Formats: sequence, C-alpha cells, structure tokens
Amino acid sequence: MHWNTKTINPQDLINISRGDDKIIHKYLLQFQELIPQRIESLKENLKAEDRKQIRQLLHQMSPQIQFFGIMELVKPIRRLEHDYDTMPIEELNALVATVIIKLNLAIKDVHLTLKENF
Repeated sequence: MHWNTKTINPQDLINISRGDDKIIHKYLLQFQELIPQRIESLKENLKAEDRKQIRQLLHQMSPQIQFFGIMELVKPIRRLEHDYDTMPIEELNALVATVIIKLNLAIKDVHLTLKENF
C-alpha cells in the first residue's frame, strides 16, 4: 500500500489492523465520513461560542486523531480540553481554526490514500 501523506502517520493504523487492507480501508472510510461532520459541528459551536460543546467534540475526536497519527494536534487539543473555560475567546478561536486546518489536510491525505490504493 502506498501512503502519500503529509499530515497523517499511518503507522498505528497499520499496526492495529495488522496490515489488513480491508480493515485499513474501513478505518479510512470512517475517518472520511466522520471528520467532516465534526468539523462542521466545531464551526457551528465556535460561532455560538459554546466552549463546553467545543471541548466535548475535540475530546471525542482525540482518539481518532491519535490513531491517524496527527500528532501536532495532540497538544492543542489537550490544552483546549483543560483551558476551554478560561481561555480568551480569540485564543480559543485561533486554536480551533488550527485544528480545523490540520483536519482538512488529514481528510485530503485520507482521500488521496483511498484513491491511490482502493
């Protein structure tokens, strides 16, 4: 399998699926389906300034983000999980915007991987 990726590191995915292409395919499709929906929810909750819901969404996404090896998002998400209620709204917006940008790049990586391999 060819991994032409810049944002995701597929090593955990490969290890957990024991290199089984069918399982890898299932996880890639799941990522491609769930993450865009969660990005939209993040955007909506940012507009509403619903800090608690933003925290909850990021917390829900965290295992998948780690599973797909998007390690540069681990620290910002951890920070948002802990400081979501005290962080200035501008900083919260900036951090969430960074997360969304990286997630969109990861979606492109997953799409390309699916296109090239399945």
